[in-house]
Amino acid sequence: MEMKTSGRAQGRISMLLPVLFCFFIMGFVDIVGTAVANIKDVLGLSSTMAGLLPNFIFIWFLFCSIPAGMLMRRYGRKRMVLVSNLITCVAMLLPLVLIFGVAKPGLDVYIPVFVLMGVGNTIIQVALNPLLTNVVSGDRLASAMTLGQFVKALSSLLGPQIVLFASVWLGDWNYVFPIYAILTILSSVWLFFTPIPREASDPSGSATFGGAFGLLRDGYLLLMFLVILLIVGVDVGLNFFIPEIFREVFAAENPASMNTLYFGARALGSFVCAMLLVRFSARKIFVWTMVVAIAAYLWMMFLAGSAGTASARIIFILLFLPVGFATGNVFSIAFSFAMQHRPEKADLISSLLIMGVAGGGAVTLVTGALSDALGILGGMSVLLVCLLFIFGVSLYAARR
Repeated sequence: MEMKTSGRAQGRISMLLPVLFCFFIMGFVDIVGTAVANIKDVLGLSSTMAGLLPNFIFIWFLFCSIPAGMLMRRYGRKRMVLVSNLITCVAMLLPLVLIFGVAKPGLDVYIPVFVLMGVGNTIIQVALNPLLTNVVSGDRLASAMTLGQFVKALSSLLGPQIVLFASVWLGDWNYVFPIYAILTILSSVWLFFTPIPREASDPSGSATFGGAFGLLRDGYLLLMFLVILLIVGVDVGLNFFIPEIFREVFAAENPASMNTLYFGARALGSFVCAMLLVRFSARKIFVWTMVVAIAAYLWMMFLAGSAGTASARIIFILLFLPVGFATGNVFSIAFSFAMQHRPEKADLISSLLIMGVAGGGAVTLVTGALSDALGILGGMSVLLVCLLFIFGVSLYAARR
């Protein structure tokens, strides 16, 4: 009996590892910030034009999420992840025309790269979390998803370092793309040859746009959708305010380097939370995550408004709490709650929640407007409201 249990556990791990490695591929999209900075310098773009480039990636979360979910229900989750890897690989190979001198650097090369990256990343975001449910289930699902977010954050953290390696040792930062292509191919081969049981089909019939949006009539799913939308807004907002705090309050010479700390905090927080979720209830972790995050964020706001008296080291430490334990974990916990609520609709739920990622941009618009009008604390207050709402949802979820 013990041998059978051990063999079953080893089989689950052998299926889980290639799925988790796909989260590393998912994190490639976060290279967009470093890529845009390099493209701006090389092409001499204005800040406005450079600011438009990320939209060629993230707009596809809005338009492709639901269709990707519908296709996934027909062709299967594993196949859709492999399709996303194929699209990503094609995107990463396009800059070879620059490396080999076939074409000169220009938007006509980089825009197709960003478009294909956006489409591929949308599909993998829609398909990969549901694919985890084919390997793990029950209380372990939230932990597995959080561990996946740790792998993704690790990919984001390493991205700028790979760009630096390509620039210094290979002579051209564009080599980061074929490096990513090789990793994507390795991920695809590993996943392709890993036997993962196919999910059961939904007995209620074929998927439609109306059916996907109709899920929002379920109050619980609507709350999880809003949590995803708001936590993405908090994620992006914190990534913006961290350099601003160190620039305005501490006159830091290179505040942008704080973004490296940001991704490090998110990776560490995701890893710690994944370990905690193995032992404790996801609902309890959700509540205490938000308590810690809100307390730390309020302290950050107080120190940010106390120029001259605040300690950069204290904010440096506090940064790990709202970033690491909120933005690094809430996404995966809410995602798992939503899919466990209606497991027969997991594919459509996943596509709907990923569409909410695009909606998170609305939070940053309000944040930016209030920051211009009222100062940095005005903008930070928007993120506080988001955190308080998510905390309310965590209390509701804990009582279910």
